[in-house]
Amino acid sequence: MQIRHIYLKIEAVPNYSPVAPDDAEHHKHRLDCMRNMEHEDATIPQSEVDRRSLNALVYREYLDAAYTVMKNTPLIAADINEPRVERRIPGTVIYTQPDERLYVHVLNGDTEPHSFHVHGLHYGIDSDGSWPFGVQEYDGPNRSDAICPGEQWCYVFDVKEDAIGAWPFHDHHMHIEEVVKRGLFGGIVVRDPHCDKTDLEVPIFFHRLTANVGAALFDSDSLNAGDQFDFTFNEEGTFEYYCRFHPMQGRVRVTMAGPLTATINILDTPARFELDDITVGVGATVTWNHAGNQPHTVTERSGAGLESFAINGRTFVGNTPTIVAEYGTRVRWYVFNLDLSMIWHNFHLHGQRWRWGNEWVDTRSLGPAESFVADTVVPPVILLPLPLECECKPHEGHEGPHPTLPEDEGGHDAPHHGREARPPFRPEARPDHEHEHGHGHAHEHFLHSSSSTSAGEQGHPSKDAYPDQCGEKRKKYRLQGDFLIHCHVEMHMMEGMAAVLRATQEVELSDKELDKICYQLPTVRVHECPEVEHHPCGGDGEDSWELLEPSPIFVVHGALLNTGHVLLFSGAAERNYPLEARIWDPATKQVMPGVITLPEDFFCCGHTFLPDGRLLVIGGDTNGAGHTNNRCFIFTPDAVTPDNGTFGPTVSMAHARWYPTALSLSDGRILAFSGGHPIAAEVEVFDGGAWTPVAGANRSFDELYPGMHLLPSGEIFYTRAGWAGATGTQTAYLTMTGPNNGNWTDYGQQQFYDRQEGMSLLMIDTTVNPEHTSLYVFGGGVSGPATARNNATAEVIEFSGGIAGSAWARIADMNFGRTNVNAVVLPTGRILIIGGHSNGQKWSPTPVLETETYDPATNTWTLGAPLNFPRQYHSVCILLADGRVVTAGGVAPGTADPDQHSVELYSPGYLSLGARPVISNAPPAVTYASAFVIETPQAANINAVVLIAPIAVTHHTDAGQRYIKLPIGSRTVSTLETQAPAHGNIAPPGSYMLFVVDNQGVPSEARFVAIS
Repeated sequence: MQIRHIYLKIEAVPNYSPVAPDDAEHHKHRLDCMRNMEHEDATIPQSEVDRRSLNALVYREYLDAAYTVMKNTPLIAADINEPRVERRIPGTVIYTQPDERLYVHVLNGDTEPHSFHVHGLHYGIDSDGSWPFGVQEYDGPNRSDAICPGEQWCYVFDVKEDAIGAWPFHDHHMHIEEVVKRGLFGGIVVRDPHCDKTDLEVPIFFHRLTANVGAALFDSDSLNAGDQFDFTFNEEGTFEYYCRFHPMQGRVRVTMAGPLTATINILDTPARFELDDITVGVGATVTWNHAGNQPHTVTERSGAGLESFAINGRTFVGNTPTIVAEYGTRVRWYVFNLDLSMIWHNFHLHGQRWRWGNEWVDTRSLGPAESFVADTVVPPVILLPLPLECECKPHEGHEGPHPTLPEDEGGHDAPHHGREARPPFRPEARPDHEHEHGHGHAHEHFLHSSSSTSAGEQGHPSKDAYPDQCGEKRKKYRLQGDFLIHCHVEMHMMEGMAAVLRATQEVELSDKELDKICYQLPTVRVHECPEVEHHPCGGDGEDSWELLEPSPIFVVHGALLNTGHVLLFSGAAERNYPLEARIWDPATKQVMPGVITLPEDFFCCGHTFLPDGRLLVIGGDTNGAGHTNNRCFIFTPDAVTPDNGTFGPTVSMAHARWYPTALSLSDGRILAFSGGHPIAAEVEVFDGGAWTPVAGANRSFDELYPGMHLLPSGEIFYTRAGWAGATGTQTAYLTMTGPNNGNWTDYGQQQFYDRQEGMSLLMIDTTVNPEHTSLYVFGGGVSGPATARNNATAEVIEFSGGIAGSAWARIADMNFGRTNVNAVVLPTGRILIIGGHSNGQKWSPTPVLETETYDPATNTWTLGAPLNFPRQYHSVCILLADGRVVTAGGVAPGTADPDQHSVELYSPGYLSLGARPVISNAPPAVTYASAFVIETPQAANINAVVLIAPIAVTHHTDAGQRYIKLPIGSRTVSTLETQAPAHGNIAPPGSYMLFVVDNQGVPSEARFVAIS
């Protein structure tokens, strides 16, 4: 029997994050190529990197008894994502064979006792390592099951034939699961000397890593079916809690006057706490009843991190192993489950299978500490021969030859640039001699592979080329395909327990075959995630976001001027920012150079357009002592210099207003609602010369920035959207009973009446008589009871000719919950939803990057392209006259400077559907109820004529945003006749964008039209 000494040291890996294990190699990591929720752009934010971080522990292998020479052999030689050995989990895998005696010397370099326990091998009780059944040294406290800090123990194992296979090892002192969740485990592989040598050995460890956690105020530990957990809250505050096993969270609010008992059920399908947001009194006892079957915890979140479902110490594809191997390579998998909890996993390979007993399988379950060995063969990237005939016509949509990509000297594809369209492409072919007809496999187009044999039914690649029966010259192409390796429990996979086998294949194809292939040849990448469209099957064209040059100022307020330019400003923003505004030009996609001085701090002011197109700004901050101001200013663009303008003073309001809502009336006057501090209950009206209180209209909108909209019947409707939590449960409307008089009437409850940080907008259809009005509210819901909020929902109330007889109705839910959401109505009558975050308030670290669009005609949502940056609190989104949407501002939680200066431009899918209709002429001004003519060469193909009020938005609030569909009367080949809105309640006087939309849903660019 051969003797072998192995030297392991238990060492810390400080500040280890399974999504960014090594800052020295950060280019490899911080990815989620599967684009799971909140990673829609395939990247992982720094805040999540930090929340997943832990102080890890590993068994690190050394080559000498003095522990000076670290063994630096990679765990998986073909894993291009594997970090350096100093930053690797697990620390090592030991390979051995029968007839060896192993002396494993374990030095404890940690500050706590640990041990070493191996499965599968032969050993005595001195080498079992299981507390408290070990042995103690003669002359000290050191034990085989408790190696003291700085001490060693030598474990002795015999390796025999019956130990052939893969076996885990781990600490077995105390709190085993807790320590293993820090990375203190590994594997021993006993190779079979009688088995054929494989090309690639791949140890795969399924496990979990637990981030650093502070002392939780309460933690139930694992609860099973029927269990109960109680906790008494003895002080006021808001207490967040979660389940350590499943993505569930809840909140307990403790006030002086709340109830003294509450019960919450723990449910499995879907996993949730119900109710997940409750209010109780000081001294109250809350009881959680486990009403499901799966294990759960109730754990207070203070100091809590994120638990990671990991493969080889890493989480999410792009960080986890990416194993690169040539088609036909023989792979021997050593699969370990080191998740020692009650949760099982399974191992599933895409495109491969292995022998298990008397059958072929591609999936196998593993309980805690189970392991097995599987032999597979790397699958082909594409199946050959292609099912094609030599005389086939090119596939529909392929015009001319395939565009090519040059290859570098190393055989990898160089980046492809300058292509306007996106037709199928292939790497540039490398001319080769015509192939001789060899004696290889007649069913494969390939050149070579590293393998020489196969496993199971899979054949190895031949070095002979596929005979060309048509006499065509063949060329070589280098292909790549990523085959998933994952746990098939979907939640575990989506939480990051997935990796990929990256197969490569060299094929030979003729030009005729290339022209008949109906898909893009999958080309070679290195570390990049695949580029995919978020909604490739949509029929509305391909949408996209373009990241532009950053703004020199932080943006909290944005308004589309009737010049087509966008006014941007924030004020000092409580950060001593300079008091200046800028003009952004959609034509150049840049902020123009002119600097416009703000005469006051407009931070968190209100604004709306006047009938002449100028912008009225009311209230805001003070940039110093105090909180609010009552001053008002009017912005006038410079008629000569487009990047300039002035904020001229006008009369002040009676009340200081910070976070107010400003709304235009049918006669051009402006109403001011809310704002503080203290919060102004009095409503004021501005007639251009003075502010006057509206008698009888007092109402305290404690939420600030209340959602207000002028209905065609003349009432001002309150939607409960706002910045903070609203009092009561009812929506309401204000009736102006005289020029300076009014009164409020409550009007129905929404299904989810907590619309805090949601957004509302108005759509009016005047093609029917009486006109049809739809008032929508989207998302929101932060501080109300759980039964009153659901931030994935949207609701509508519809009116026909008057306000009577209507009720709120829930429409289809959004794909994502959103607070601090922006909603923009598009010329097509669809509603674009942008940004927000899925949980919490203001600076929540849960941004939603994906956009989605609501179609009122079908009550359906369509997912769109993701943002590049979060757009949450303090962001603006503005429809432009060319039909695109610009967004700016917002906060980036968890960063040193959370105020974003980035600017993004959205191109809706309708811009990729072909030529746009054109308005060649339209009147610059029209009067109410008058007919007017629009000249357009596409008159015969126009389906809709639309007016949209320019957006002036802040804090997801714009009382002026409204969409008005106009009737089409007579038409000629080049003209349309339509009719202006009947009165100012439908369209308050001012500038509007006039669009025409064709039968394919493609809008024109807008003309600005003044309505009065």
